[in-house]
Amino acid sequence: MARDYYAVLEIGVSATATQIRRAYQRLARQYSPDVNLWERDTQAIFQEIVEAYRVLSDPTARSVYDRQGRGMGQPASRRAEAGRRGDDATAAVELSFIQAATGFETTVAVERLAPCGSCAASGGRAGALPTVCDHCGGTGSVWRDTGTIVAEPCPACRGAGRRVSEPCPDCRGRGIRAERASVPVMIPAGVDTGAQIRVAGEGHSGPFGGPRGDLVLIMRVHEDPSFARKGDNLYTEAVVTIAEAVLGARVPLRTLEGVGELLVPPGTQSGQVLRMRGRGLPRLAGEGRGDLYVTVRVEIPRGIDQRTQEIFRELGRLLPRQEVRP
Repeated sequence: MARDYYAVLEIGVSATATQIRRAYQRLARQYSPDVNLWERDTQAIFQEIVEAYRVLSDPTARSVYDRQGRGMGQPASRRAEAGRRGDDATAAVELSFIQAATGFETTVAVERLAPCGSCAASGGRAGALPTVCDHCGGTGSVWRDTGTIVAEPCPACRGAGRRVSEPCPDCRGRGIRAERASVPVMIPAGVDTGAQIRVAGEGHSGPFGGPRGDLVLIMRVHEDPSFARKGDNLYTEAVVTIAEAVLGARVPLRTLEGVGELLVPPGTQSGQVLRMRGRGLPRLAGEGRGDLYVTVRVEIPRGIDQRTQEIFRELGRLLPRQEVRP
Protein backbone atom coordinates (compact mmCIF):
# COMPACT_ATOMS: atom_id res chain seq x y z
CA MET A 1 0.00 0.00 0.00
CA ALA A 2 1.42 3.39 -0.99
CA ARG A 3 2.19 5.79 1.81
CA ASP A 4 0.19 8.98 2.21
CA TYR A 5 1.85 11.66 0.05
CA TYR A 6 1.45 14.32 2.73
CA ALA A 7 3.26 12.04 5.21
CA VAL A 8 6.00 11.36 2.65
CA LEU A 9 6.75 15.10 2.39
CA GLU A 10 6.21 15.57 6.16
CA ILE A 11 3.60 18.31 5.71
CA GLY A 12 -0.01 18.86 6.74
CA VAL A 13 -3.07 18.73 4.53
CA SER A 14 -3.34 22.54 4.55
CA ALA A 15 0.23 23.09 3.29
CA THR A 16 0.66 25.83 0.70
CA ALA A 17 2.42 25.42 -2.64
CA THR A 18 5.51 27.11 -1.20
CA GLN A 19 5.59 24.78 1.80
CA ILE A 20 5.24 21.77 -0.50
CA ARG A 21 8.13 22.95 -2.67
CA ARG A 22 10.39 23.63 0.30
CA ALA A 23 9.61 20.26 1.88
CA TYR A 24 10.42 18.53 -1.40
CA GLN A 25 13.72 20.41 -1.80
CA ARG A 26 14.80 19.57 1.74
CA LEU A 27 13.98 15.87 1.47
CA ALA A 28 15.33 15.55 -2.06
CA ARG A 29 18.72 16.83 -0.89
CA GLN A 30 18.68 14.41 2.05
CA TYR A 31 17.78 11.29 0.05
CA SER A 32 19.33 12.11 -3.33
CA PRO A 33 20.96 9.07 -5.03
CA ASP A 34 24.00 11.25 -5.69
CA VAL A 35 24.56 11.50 -1.93
CA ASN A 36 23.47 7.99 -1.01
CA LEU A 37 24.91 6.11 -3.96
CA TRP A 38 25.20 2.70 -2.30
CA GLU A 39 22.04 2.70 -0.20
CA ARG A 40 19.17 1.09 -2.06
CA ASP A 41 16.61 1.97 0.62
CA THR A 42 17.23 5.70 0.22
CA GLN A 43 16.86 5.41 -3.55
CA ALA A 44 13.38 3.95 -3.09
CA ILE A 45 12.53 6.72 -0.63
CA PHE A 46 13.76 9.32 -3.12
CA GLN A 47 11.46 7.95 -5.84
CA GLU A 48 8.57 8.10 -3.39
CA ILE A 49 9.38 11.74 -2.58
CA VAL A 50 9.48 12.62 -6.28
CA GLU A 51 6.11 10.95 -6.90
CA ALA A 52 4.53 12.70 -3.90
CA TYR A 53 5.78 16.09 -5.10
CA ARG A 54 4.59 15.42 -8.65
CA VAL A 55 1.04 14.89 -7.39
CA LEU A 56 0.83 17.52 -4.63
CA SER A 57 2.51 20.30 -6.64
CA ASP A 58 -0.15 20.00 -9.37
CA PRO A 59 -3.42 21.61 -8.12
CA THR A 60 -5.57 19.34 -10.28
CA ALA A 61 -3.73 16.15 -9.32
CA ARG A 62 -3.76 17.22 -5.68
CA SER A 63 -7.52 17.75 -5.74
CA VAL A 64 -8.00 14.30 -7.26
CA TYR A 65 -5.68 12.78 -4.67
CA ASP A 66 -7.52 14.46 -1.79
CA ARG A 67 -10.79 13.01 -3.04
CA GLN A 68 -9.30 9.54 -3.45
CA GLY A 69 -8.06 9.42 0.11
CA ARG A 70 -5.10 7.57 1.62
CA GLY A 71 -6.52 4.13 0.94
CA MET A 72 -4.84 3.60 -2.44
CA GLY A 73 -4.65 -0.11 -1.68
CA GLN A 74 -8.34 -0.38 -0.78
CA PRO A 75 -11.14 -1.38 -3.14
CA ALA A 76 -12.30 1.47 -5.36
CA SER A 77 -15.84 1.34 -3.97
CA ARG A 78 -14.48 2.16 -0.51
CA ARG A 79 -12.14 4.90 -1.76
CA ALA A 80 -15.07 6.72 -3.35
CA GLU A 81 -17.17 6.78 -0.21
CA ALA A 82 -15.25 9.38 1.80
CA GLY A 83 -12.39 11.83 1.68
CA ARG A 84 -8.97 11.32 3.18
CA ARG A 85 -8.59 11.13 6.96
CA GLY A 86 -7.35 14.36 8.51
CA ASP A 87 -3.98 14.80 10.18
CA ASP A 88 -3.44 14.65 13.91
CA ALA A 89 -3.46 18.01 15.74
CA THR A 90 -1.23 18.82 18.70
CA ALA A 91 -1.68 21.09 21.70
CA ALA A 92 0.38 21.81 24.82
CA VAL A 93 -1.22 21.52 28.26
CA GLU A 94 0.34 23.24 31.28
CA LEU A 95 -0.67 21.95 34.71
CA SER A 96 0.42 22.25 38.31
CA PHE A 97 2.19 19.44 40.12
CA ILE A 98 -0.92 18.63 42.16
CA GLN A 99 -3.11 18.55 39.04
CA ALA A 100 -0.68 16.14 37.41
CA ALA A 101 -0.63 13.97 40.52
CA THR A 102 -4.39 13.78 41.01
CA GLY A 103 -5.74 14.16 37.46
CA PHE A 104 -8.38 16.67 36.41
CA GLU A 105 -10.87 17.57 33.70
CA THR A 106 -10.31 20.68 31.58
CA THR A 107 -10.87 22.19 28.15
CA VAL A 108 -8.02 22.70 25.67
CA ALA A 109 -7.97 25.40 22.97
CA VAL A 110 -7.08 23.77 19.64
CA GLU A 111 -6.24 25.30 16.26
CA ARG A 112 -7.46 22.77 13.71
CA LEU A 113 -9.11 22.29 10.32
CA ALA A 114 -12.88 21.82 10.28
CA PRO A 115 -15.44 21.10 7.53
CA CYS A 116 -16.22 24.26 5.56
CA GLY A 117 -19.69 25.46 6.49
CA SER A 118 -20.09 27.53 3.33
CA CYS A 119 -20.00 24.51 1.03
CA ALA A 120 -20.85 21.74 3.52
CA ALA A 121 -17.36 20.29 2.93
CA SER A 122 -18.10 19.72 -0.76
CA GLY A 123 -15.49 22.19 -2.03
CA GLY A 124 -17.97 23.85 -4.42
CA ARG A 125 -19.43 27.35 -4.34
CA ALA A 126 -22.93 27.46 -2.84
CA GLY A 127 -25.55 27.45 -5.58
CA ALA A 128 -23.09 26.54 -8.34
CA LEU A 129 -24.55 24.01 -10.77
CA PRO A 130 -22.62 20.76 -11.20
CA THR A 131 -20.98 20.01 -14.52
CA VAL A 132 -20.21 16.77 -16.31
CA CYS A 133 -16.92 15.33 -15.08
CA ASP A 134 -14.37 15.76 -17.85
CA HIS A 135 -12.23 12.96 -16.45
CA CYS A 136 -14.77 10.17 -16.97
CA GLY A 137 -17.11 11.91 -19.42
CA GLY A 138 -20.00 11.71 -16.98
CA THR A 139 -19.99 7.92 -16.69
CA GLY A 140 -18.63 7.88 -13.14
CA SER A 141 -16.21 5.11 -14.10
CA VAL A 142 -12.75 4.77 -15.55
CA TRP A 143 -11.18 1.68 -17.10
CA ARG A 144 -7.88 0.19 -16.05
CA ASP A 145 -5.89 -2.55 -17.73
CA THR A 146 -4.30 -4.92 -15.21
CA GLY A 147 -4.17 -7.82 -17.60
CA THR A 148 -7.95 -7.78 -17.45
CA ILE A 149 -9.93 -4.64 -18.23
CA VAL A 150 -11.73 -3.56 -15.05
CA ALA A 151 -13.93 -0.56 -14.27
CA GLU A 152 -13.29 1.63 -11.23
CA PRO A 153 -15.14 4.66 -9.82
CA CYS A 154 -13.76 7.86 -11.29
CA PRO A 155 -11.25 9.42 -8.83
CA ALA A 156 -12.07 12.97 -9.93
CA CYS A 157 -15.82 12.86 -9.23
CA ARG A 158 -15.82 9.90 -6.81
CA GLY A 159 -18.09 7.94 -9.11
CA ALA A 160 -20.78 10.63 -9.28
CA GLY A 161 -20.19 11.56 -12.92
CA ARG A 162 -20.50 15.25 -12.07
CA ARG A 163 -18.26 17.86 -10.49
CA VAL A 164 -18.75 21.32 -9.05
CA SER A 165 -18.32 24.04 -11.63
CA GLU A 166 -16.85 26.64 -9.25
CA PRO A 167 -14.68 26.10 -6.15
CA CYS A 168 -15.86 27.46 -2.80
CA PRO A 169 -14.15 30.86 -2.24
CA ASP A 170 -13.96 30.35 1.53
CA CYS A 171 -12.06 27.07 1.49
CA ARG A 172 -10.60 27.36 -2.06
CA GLY A 173 -12.20 24.10 -3.04
CA ARG A 174 -10.59 22.01 -0.27
CA GLY A 175 -13.76 21.52 1.79
CA ILE A 176 -11.97 22.46 5.05
CA ARG A 177 -11.26 25.70 6.90
CA ALA A 178 -9.23 26.69 9.98
CA GLU A 179 -11.09 26.96 13.27
CA ARG A 180 -10.34 27.47 16.96
CA ALA A 181 -12.15 24.97 19.15
CA SER A 182 -12.35 24.13 22.86
CA VAL A 183 -12.08 20.40 23.40
CA PRO A 184 -13.01 18.87 26.80
CA VAL A 185 -10.36 16.38 27.94
CA MET A 186 -9.63 14.29 31.02
CA ILE A 187 -6.00 14.32 32.17
CA PRO A 188 -5.23 11.06 34.01
CA ALA A 189 -3.46 11.10 37.37
CA GLY A 190 0.31 10.56 37.30
CA VAL A 191 1.28 12.31 34.04
CA ASP A 192 4.71 13.90 33.75
CA THR A 193 6.32 16.51 31.51
CA GLY A 194 6.60 15.19 27.97
CA ALA A 195 3.80 12.65 28.35
CA GLN A 196 1.40 12.52 25.39
CA ILE A 197 -2.34 11.91 25.69
CA ARG A 198 -4.22 10.97 22.50
CA VAL A 199 -7.84 12.09 22.14
CA ALA A 200 -9.44 10.15 19.29
CA GLY A 201 -11.35 12.04 16.60
CA GLU A 202 -10.55 15.59 17.77
CA GLY A 203 -7.81 16.48 15.28
CA HIS A 204 -7.94 18.02 11.79
CA SER A 205 -10.89 17.18 9.54
CA GLY A 206 -10.06 15.44 6.30
CA PRO A 207 -10.76 17.15 2.96
CA PHE A 208 -14.22 16.73 1.43
CA GLY A 209 -15.88 15.25 4.49
CA GLY A 210 -13.03 12.94 5.45
CA PRO A 211 -12.91 11.80 9.11
CA ARG A 212 -10.96 13.72 11.72
CA GLY A 213 -7.52 12.73 12.89
CA ASP A 214 -6.66 12.58 16.58
CA LEU A 215 -5.67 15.30 19.03
CA VAL A 216 -2.31 14.72 20.72
CA LEU A 217 -1.86 16.58 24.02
CA ILE A 218 1.71 17.20 25.24
CA MET A 219 2.02 17.68 29.00
CA ARG A 220 4.14 20.32 30.75
CA VAL A 221 4.08 19.90 34.54
CA HIS A 222 5.28 22.74 36.78
CA GLU A 223 7.66 21.92 39.62
CA ASP A 224 6.54 21.91 43.27
CA PRO A 225 8.67 23.43 46.06
CA SER A 226 7.87 20.57 48.45
CA PHE A 227 8.35 17.50 46.26
CA ALA A 228 10.92 16.04 43.89
CA ARG A 229 9.79 13.32 41.51
CA LYS A 230 11.56 10.20 40.26
CA GLY A 231 9.19 8.01 38.30
CA ASP A 232 6.19 7.22 40.50
CA ASN A 233 8.06 7.99 43.74
CA LEU A 234 8.16 11.32 45.56
CA TYR A 235 10.92 12.79 47.73
CA THR A 236 10.57 15.45 50.41
CA GLU A 237 12.09 16.59 53.73
CA ALA A 238 10.86 16.83 57.31
CA VAL A 239 12.46 18.99 60.01
CA VAL A 240 12.35 17.59 63.58
CA THR A 241 13.69 18.77 66.91
CA ILE A 242 16.46 17.03 68.83
CA ALA A 243 13.92 15.71 71.33
CA GLU A 244 11.70 14.31 68.55
CA ALA A 245 14.68 12.62 66.91
CA VAL A 246 15.90 11.09 70.19
CA LEU A 247 12.57 10.06 71.69
CA GLY A 248 10.55 9.51 68.52
CA ALA A 249 7.41 11.41 67.55
CA ARG A 250 4.58 11.86 65.09
CA VAL A 251 5.21 15.05 63.10
CA PRO A 252 2.93 16.75 60.55
CA LEU A 253 3.99 16.40 56.91
CA ARG A 254 2.59 17.70 53.65
CA THR A 255 1.47 14.91 51.29
CA LEU A 256 -0.50 14.83 48.03
CA GLU A 257 -3.69 14.34 50.04
CA GLY A 258 -2.99 17.29 52.36
CA VAL A 259 -1.32 17.33 55.78
CA GLY A 260 -0.42 13.82 56.93
CA GLU A 261 1.50 12.36 59.84
CA LEU A 262 5.07 11.01 59.70
CA LEU A 263 6.14 8.45 62.31
CA VAL A 264 9.70 9.28 63.43
CA PRO A 265 11.24 6.28 65.29
CA PRO A 266 13.32 6.89 68.45
CA GLY A 267 16.99 7.48 67.66
CA THR A 268 16.41 8.81 64.14
CA GLN A 269 19.57 10.36 62.69
CA SER A 270 19.75 13.55 60.65
CA GLY A 271 19.77 12.60 56.96
CA GLN A 272 17.99 9.32 57.59
CA VAL A 273 15.36 8.47 54.95
CA LEU A 274 11.96 7.16 55.98
CA ARG A 275 9.51 5.59 53.53
CA MET A 276 5.74 6.06 53.48
CA ARG A 277 4.39 3.25 51.33
CA GLY A 278 1.73 4.05 48.74
CA ARG A 279 1.88 7.82 49.30
CA GLY A 280 3.60 8.63 46.00
CA LEU A 281 2.13 9.17 42.52
CA PRO A 282 -0.48 6.96 40.83
CA ARG A 283 1.02 4.64 38.22
CA LEU A 284 -0.09 5.47 34.68
CA ALA A 285 0.69 1.97 33.40
CA GLY A 286 -0.88 -0.29 35.99
CA GLU A 287 -2.50 -0.14 39.39
CA GLY A 288 -1.21 1.16 42.68
CA ARG A 289 0.99 4.09 43.62
CA GLY A 290 4.62 4.83 44.24
CA ASP A 291 6.11 5.64 47.64
CA LEU A 292 6.95 8.88 49.47
CA TYR A 293 10.55 9.07 50.73
CA VAL A 294 11.18 11.55 53.55
CA THR A 295 14.66 12.78 54.49
CA VAL A 296 14.77 13.75 58.17
CA ARG A 297 16.65 16.93 59.10
CA VAL A 298 17.36 17.39 62.82
CA GLU A 299 17.14 21.07 63.74
CA ILE A 300 19.85 22.32 66.09
CA PRO A 301 18.52 25.17 68.26
CA ARG A 302 20.34 28.51 68.38
CA GLY A 303 20.39 31.30 70.92
CA ILE A 304 19.40 29.05 73.87
CA ASP A 305 19.23 30.51 77.36
CA GLN A 306 21.46 29.66 80.37
CA ARG A 307 19.08 27.08 81.79
CA THR A 308 18.89 25.19 78.48
CA GLN A 309 22.67 25.27 78.14
CA GLU A 310 23.01 23.62 81.57
CA ILE A 311 20.55 20.90 80.52
CA PHE A 312 22.60 20.14 77.41
CA ARG A 313 25.84 20.05 79.46
CA GLU A 314 24.24 17.53 81.78
CA LEU A 315 23.10 15.45 78.79
CA GLY A 316 26.64 15.61 77.40
CA ARG A 317 28.01 14.10 80.65
CA LEU A 318 25.36 11.36 80.65
CA LEU A 319 25.53 10.35 77.00
CA PRO A 320 28.34 7.95 75.99
CA ARG A 321 31.16 9.51 73.98
CA GLN A 322 32.17 8.02 70.62
CA GLU A 323 35.58 6.40 70.72
CA VAL A 324 38.19 7.62 68.26
CA ARG A 325 39.94 4.72 66.59
CA PRO A 326 43.46 5.11 65.23
